[in-house]
Parts: sequence; structure tokens; C-alpha cells
Amino acid sequence: MSRSSTTDFGDAITDRLPRPVPPFARAPVLVLAALVTALLVALSPRYDLVTDELYFLAAGKFHPAWGYMDQQPLVPLLAAFLDTAFPGSLVAFRLPAALVTALGMVVTALIAREFGGNRRAQALAAVAYPLSPWLLVNGHWLTASTMEPLQWTAMLWLLVRWVRLHGRGVRRDRLLIGIGLIAALAVQTKFQVVVLCAALLLGVVISGPRAVLARPALWVAVAIPALTAVPTLWWQAANGWPALEMGAAVNAENDRVLLLPVALFYAGVVLGAVLCCYGLVVLLRSPALQPYRFLGWTVLVVLVFFVAGGGRPNYLAGLYGVLFAAAAAGLQHRSGKILWPVCAVSAVLPLAMLPVYPLDLLARHPEIPNYPRLYETGWPELTSAVDRAYESLPPEQQRRAVIVAENYYLAGALDVRGRASGLPGVYSPHRGYWFFGAPPAEADVVLYVGERSLAAHFGRSQQLGTVRSELVNMARGNEITLYQDPVRPWSELWPRLRTF
Repeated sequence: MSRSSTTDFGDAITDRLPRPVPPFARAPVLVLAALVTALLVALSPRYDLVTDELYFLAAGKFHPAWGYMDQQPLVPLLAAFLDTAFPGSLVAFRLPAALVTALGMVVTALIAREFGGNRRAQALAAVAYPLSPWLLVNGHWLTASTMEPLQWTAMLWLLVRWVRLHGRGVRRDRLLIGIGLIAALAVQTKFQVVVLCAALLLGVVISGPRAVLARPALWVAVAIPALTAVPTLWWQAANGWPALEMGAAVNAENDRVLLLPVALFYAGVVLGAVLCCYGLVVLLRSPALQPYRFLGWTVLVVLVFFVAGGGRPNYLAGLYGVLFAAAAAGLQHRSGKILWPVCAVSAVLPLAMLPVYPLDLLARHPEIPNYPRLYETGWPELTSAVDRAYESLPPEQQRRAVIVAENYYLAGALDVRGRASGLPGVYSPHRGYWFFGAPPAEADVVLYVGERSLAAHFGRSQQLGTVRSELVNMARGNEITLYQDPVRPWSELWPRLRTF
């Protein structure tokens, strides 16, 4: 078949289509990925579990379900497994996050290779990935937002590879099935992958290759995540579609005008932001990447959706890899005298955000910038304060007592840390924790942790103390209040206490 002929699905094959891919830059890419993995693993035991990690662990270990208000079951179940298999090991608990970050680097380099990028381009794309403050810092934590970028990047890599091979007359429809399998994992991580899939289909309709729409494997790939999502969708329907409520809460928390600037900041203060912008231009305008123009449209559709519908800037992080790769491929024939110094400058912020400061040093030197303190969350002080308040109660009150935390991160910390010290059940009316259930009907003694007053809902109240800590953190300053004799049964009171 000549290079000017057409495939049996109507897409012209021209000389502008990519030639066979360059060799994979195995040594530099894998060495860089190994160094990032080693760095993240070495730093992982330096600080306690952060808010979302505690929430995911509490959800998977104590409240397993087919779905949740603000995320899906995959990461909670993984967190529960790791905590059970390696109890107390922060290294083991956070190892998947480090590996996911390193794999994101490798897959980004592979996309650059598919775009025709040489070894230097592949290395640049791989370097840009961990120089993103969002991607590197999230590489410390086992959360859904850590897993999602790799899932999106891997799906895009397989689709780019299918398009390149199809353009050369080679059918590899198993790549489409692979996309469906990864999408099945992604939809059990966060629902945002549905936006990516819809944007990809729209991008293909706009600019091709429309031949993919005629492939049965594509629709098998669509069916795989759709079928695996049935239990989660059933849970959502049975609970009034709380994911939509969560979307409204996220929209209220974020400024749409700032979504794109903050997303570029997350991509990288110097290098990442420039590569994202240039990568989009390359995808939309470069003749060499014309077969992949649909990816440029995909980026625009996803951006418009989250700006118009409401979203967080990190929802765009799954697109960083393909934009880095396109930009690196577009820059491969230009001098690298400026690029590598720019990489060094761009490394300052993400590396400065790593938890390299000992906690006792932070306590002695308040002049150290605030962002390292984010890793010291005060959970031991919180648990100790609540434990002292609980122990101060008479035995008959202890038997009827429950703990209610004002928000999900206090509840997650007390659920995970408090159970080990013998505290009673923990509840919270905040966001996803509300769906874990109300306190039992016989619970008429409440230890409330937070700043909100519930005095109007109880007959008696008494402040028992305040959580104190040497460092500024999320636990410090929360009051512990004893409430007794609820004026309504919990079945009526719980909906009234619900907050987003």
C-alpha cells in the first residue's frame, strides 16, 4: 500500500504522518524516574498521614462501600489493604504514590517518542513531569488525585500509539481495549475521567482520525468502564447522587477565573507552564503532529468544561503529560542551552515544598516558611486531647458517648488514630462522612470536636478543652465540647447538621 493511498476506513495516509518512532531514551528516562522514586520513598516516613490519606483509609477500612460522595472505591480499598498488610509503615503505604509518579514520567517520555521526539525530547518531557509542583508533591500521598494523572496519561499514550500505527496501516485494536481497562480503573478512582473520554470522542469527531469510531474494539473499550461503574452508579442513585452535590460544593470553593492560571502554576512555575502553552499550540498547529490534532481539541474541551461547569485546577493535571510531550517534540531541534537552565530554576519551588525540615526544627524556628508546616498536621495532639476528654467522663456517660467531628479530616484522624487508643465511634456531618451514618439512637452524650456550636440542638453543653500544639496545623485550636440530651432523635438531627 502506497503512502498516498487510503485505509479501508477512509483516512488518508500521507507523508506527513509520523515515521517509525525514535529509539526509547531508556537510560536517562529510567534513571530520572528511579531518582524521583528514591526521593519520594526516602521522604515518605518524615511526616504523618495527611488529611485525605486519613479519610481514604478510614473510608476503606471502617466504611467500605460501592461509592462515596467525593471519590470512588479504588483508593480507599487500596489504602485499607496497605494498612492491613503493612501496619504502621508509612513507606509501604505511600510506595504506590511514588511509583505512580515515576511511571507518569516514563509514560510521558513514551508519548514524546510517539510524537517523533528524539532522546533529548523524551528526557525533557520526563524531567518536566516531576518539576510540576502538583505532580511531585502529590507523589508523597496516597490519594485519588495522585492516581488520576497517570491513568489519564496512560490512556492518551495508548491512543496516540494506536493512531500512529493505524496511519501506517497497522491495526492494533488491543490498544483500544487497554484504554478501556485503564478507564475502568480511572472511573473507580474519580468520575472526572468521563469528561476526558467525552472530550476525546468530540476531538476525534472534529479533526479525526474518525476511523477509530468504526472500530468495534473502541466500543468494547467504552463498555468496560461503563459496566464496572454500575455498582458505583447504583450507590449514587440510591443516595440521591451526592457526586452532583460535591460538584456544586467544589464550584463554590473555586474561582473560575483563576482555574487556568492556577493550573499552569501547578504544571510548573517556569518550565511546566511554558511547555503546557507551547504543547497546545504544537498539537493544534504543527504539521508534523497533524494526526494528533484531536488531542489539542481534547485539551480545550476539558478546560472549557471545568471552567464553565466548575472544577479544581488540579483536575487538569492529567493533561500535563501529553502537553509536555508535544512541547518537547516541537522543541527537539532547537538549542538546549536555555532549556536545561530553565529546568534547574523550575526545580526550586517543587523541591522547596518537600518535607525536608525536621519537625523539631520548625518548632524552634518560626521564621521558616509556612509550607513545610503543612506536613505536620497535629493528629497526635488531637487524639490525646480527645482521649483526655473522654477519660474525664463518668463510666455511665462513656458507655453512651460518641465523637462527632466538625469536618471530614478531623473525623478521619480520630477514626484511624482514635480507635487504636480505645475511643468510641467517630461521626461527622461533613461531606462524604455524613453518608457513613448517624450516631446510634441511644447515644445521648456527644464529644464534639470543632468550632461550630451545636448548643441549639442539645439540652446541655460544657466546654472540656482545646486542642493545643506547638506548631500551626489543622488540629490546633479546635474546641472539645460535651453535649448531652439531644432535643431531637438522631434520625431528624443528622440531616439538620449536614454541611458541605
